[in-house]
Amino acid sequence: MRRDQPSAFFDQRDLSGALLKNRNHWLDTSPELCLANATNGDQLVSDVWNLAEQWGHVEPQADRSLENLGRQWEADFILLNSADFKMAGGCVCFPSSWNLQESTGKSLGEVHGTVPLLTEQIGDKIDRFLHKIPDGQAFLRKNWGLTRSPHLNYHPALKRPQMDVTVTMSDVYLRIEHQAFVRLPSGVLLGVRIEPVNLKQVIEEAPQTARRLRVQLKTMPDEVAIYKGLDQAIPRIVELLDQNLDGNPA
Repeated sequence: MRRDQPSAFFDQRDLSGALLKNRNHWLDTSPELCLANATNGDQLVSDVWNLAEQWGHVEPQADRSLENLGRQWEADFILLNSADFKMAGGCVCFPSSWNLQESTGKSLGEVHGTVPLLTEQIGDKIDRFLHKIPDGQAFLRKNWGLTRSPHLNYHPALKRPQMDVTVTMSDVYLRIEHQAFVRLPSGVLLGVRIEPVNLKQVIEEAPQTARRLRVQLKTMPDEVAIYKGLDQAIPRIVELLDQNLDGNPA
């Protein structure tokens, strides 16, 4: 966890416009997968629009909807209310194998309750952390997973290719999830950016990261591996890491 200026996380980074084009594709074709707004989320939507305008990311406009902001911000975003930090909606075009609609109305602790071992390890810390986020700062953290393609949108409804014993170096991607927590007057804004990196690139450019990944995979509890969909693929991925980290051909 580290601190940063909150506007920096949401600044436009892809000057080619390809990322926004990808987001708008999903909002055009599958808005029901990308958008959710609880009945008590209107004030949060107003707050996040005020913040986007304050940062100069958008022009003042009549359509201050989640969808319209989701078409202008590169990052996905989720809104948590201040009373119990339950999800009150958001715009998530690039989920990591989870469903925004099913999670709306639940707290982060309840959502993470589906993750083996996580709630008992950090459940109480989540609420304490959210309560203490100061105004004008962002707290950044990273999460990771592994996928079998570089697709950004891994909504369960899309049934993306799964990890199994047949994976190769070319189709294993380290999926880094960059998160930013920002205080709003009526709650918390959670921003998410996805960065898929091919396993070969990780080995070549960040071998220490690849070694840490190998340790994580070798020591991952079975129930966590099953939850992440990696239980069948872990032996093969560890084999690929062993071969390439030792300088041998894949």
